[in-house]
Amino acid sequence: MLAPPIQIYIVDDEPSVRAAYARLVRSAKMEPRTFCTVEEFLSTNVSDDHACIISDIKMPGSSGLALPGLLEKAGRHVPVIFTTAHDTPETRETAQRAGAAGFFRKPVDGQALLDAIEWALSKPPNHSVAH
Repeated sequence: MLAPPIQIYIVDDEPSVRAAYARLVRSAKMEPRTFCTVEEFLSTNVSDDHACIISDIKMPGSSGLALPGLLEKAGRHVPVIFTTAHDTPETRETAQRAGAAGFFRKPVDGQALLDAIEWALSKPPNHSVAH
């Protein structure tokens, strides 16, 4: 029996970044779905099983940093890996407190991101670390 496909939800306001991450995860035999904002992602009916989110931090509307808390409040458990072009020690600390499964400064190394996805999916819910 085949394992269900891994769903990767990409939340970023930059179309080129969404496209690049989608190509990357597709090359690793995962299924990407892209969203422009946190609100768009939350309003879409998606499966949480075999899933991981890659989210930018600074976007119009809600910050990506709000995503883990909003998911938890809704009783959902999906690991969130953050990416940002605005890396500061404070941002990393806030991401870790928010429950980040990973944290990367843009531009992101593709293999490191794939490794972080694999690691995040292998951990029990609510296991966080900042990279």
